[in-house]
Amino acid sequence: MKRPPRRVSMQVKLNAMVICSILLVALGLIAISYYIFCQRVDDKYKSSLQRAAEACANNVEAEVIGHFWKAVNTEEFRAIRDRAVGEDNEELIRDWLRSRPGWYQMILEEEYGESQQTESTSWTLMDDCELIRDGLQAIKDYFDVDSAYYQYCEGSVTYNIVDVDESLFYIRTMEEPIAEFAGYEGNIAVPPTVCHSDFGWLLTVIEPVVDHETGETVAVAGVDLDMTEIVGERSSYLRQCLTFVALLLSAAIFLSVVILRRTAVQPLRELADAATRFAKENRPVTKEDVIALKLRSNDEVSDLYEEIRSMEYRIVDYTEHLTQVTAEKERVSTELRTASHIQESMLPNTFPAFPDREEFDLYAGMTPAKEVGGDFYDFFLIDDKNLAVVIADVSDKGVPAALFMMSARILINYRAQMGGRPSEILQAVNAEICKNNKSRMFVTVWLGILNLETGVLSCSNAGHEYPIVRGGDGVFRVLKDRHGLVVGALARSRYQDYEIRMEPGDAVFVYTDGVPEANDADGAFYGMERMEKALNRLADQAPRQILEGIKADVDAFTGNAMQFDDLTMLCLEYKGKPAQAAKEKKEQVST
Repeated sequence: MKRPPRRVSMQVKLNAMVICSILLVALGLIAISYYIFCQRVDDKYKSSLQRAAEACANNVEAEVIGHFWKAVNTEEFRAIRDRAVGEDNEELIRDWLRSRPGWYQMILEEEYGESQQTESTSWTLMDDCELIRDGLQAIKDYFDVDSAYYQYCEGSVTYNIVDVDESLFYIRTMEEPIAEFAGYEGNIAVPPTVCHSDFGWLLTVIEPVVDHETGETVAVAGVDLDMTEIVGERSSYLRQCLTFVALLLSAAIFLSVVILRRTAVQPLRELADAATRFAKENRPVTKEDVIALKLRSNDEVSDLYEEIRSMEYRIVDYTEHLTQVTAEKERVSTELRTASHIQESMLPNTFPAFPDREEFDLYAGMTPAKEVGGDFYDFFLIDDKNLAVVIADVSDKGVPAALFMMSARILINYRAQMGGRPSEILQAVNAEICKNNKSRMFVTVWLGILNLETGVLSCSNAGHEYPIVRGGDGVFRVLKDRHGLVVGALARSRYQDYEIRMEPGDAVFVYTDGVPEANDADGAFYGMERMEKALNRLADQAPRQILEGIKADVDAFTGNAMQFDDLTMLCLEYKGKPAQAAKEKKEQVST
């Protein structure tokens, strides 16, 4: 058994909504203030560190760093450094650097030659190293950064050159990669970036050292600032904001809950209880049952109270009126059912219609869209040799169409009994209807008179649908006959006759537009093509089975869609004179 949904009171919903709104606003304010605080702090340090990195890149001659890096980026120096590290003797590196000429010494040799070298003018790689370290130290002290260094990058591998905070063992070591710098390759500039390393939180900026004569980037200058304390200040600021907002939030939630309960929830609860009592009354309500409360609010709740009172007064009036309307509606329904029964009784609905006549087989049916319909069919013997068949469709639906239909059917039947061609019958009926047609209604009519001896079906069409004829080959085909004007439109209308020569086994299927224009839930029509195919699937059947098959096919097509028009069909099969039919049957058996 399915459990009913859990009921949640209005007070809980309103309080939850207010609390969520306040929380959302508070968290939004905290997020915005924290973002602004962090942004301003970062901008301050990033700007200073950017200038420090640019000073490092411009403070040293690119040729000095380039010459120094080429000297130490050799297998010879790496062997010396590995030996010095193994023996923990930095002097080995110093001695090697002193044994190699520095950049300025190379310049002197190029300008004055070896004869000009003296002890006082000798400049070594160690002097280059000290010069670079002194420049870094000066910039580090001036900008108050935590670390300044030069490096050389090959692809994604970084080699250390000089760092004032590191010993000579640091030279030509490989830098461990940091995730924040994974996307940077080569000696390029890196914007201020906060990263977490083995030394804690760092703010790092990297600028390339460019040889302005050749345009070559020989190294990069990097500066670091320890952000551990600043990150801690961020966390402290965030905690203080959360604490302060939590206190204010608690007070705001308490006040909102109290105010909501007194101004909205409690009046609504009283109003709901009173309205429920009114709704649960099992007896006819009176004006004494209308709610009466003393609300202290003067807002939407008060407006709602007045609307409910007004609605309950209208319900009382409506209930009194509904009793009268229900009785009247029941009377109308009874009359409509009676009218439907009368209409059904007026149409021939006993089959077989002429059990003693073997010359033909006939079946017809009508399904009205409302209680009563505007379509009708009729068939009757004018005399022993002639059978009249009629199908018609009035231009409206419901009771007016049914009354007009009855009048038209009686006139056609009466005039046909007097004899004459189908066109003459339609002309006479049209003239009679037009005499006093104040409702301006009209009816489409197809009228056929079958000579039971010759099999000639004389027909006339007053604006009705095309008949569908099954010939000797057993195939139903649409016969596009010539239409006249609808009956009831113009008093002087003239109609034309045409003949269908029927052999034993031939049949005629006539219908109203409600059949091909039946639509499904998507609005698609059943259509003439679909109806013709359905007829040919049933072509070897008797008229009754043909009509029942077409009705079933239409119902399957329309599904649950509402029926908008009457469905009326009639099928007439000519079998010939009894002697002729017996002879043909004998011939079929012999073949």
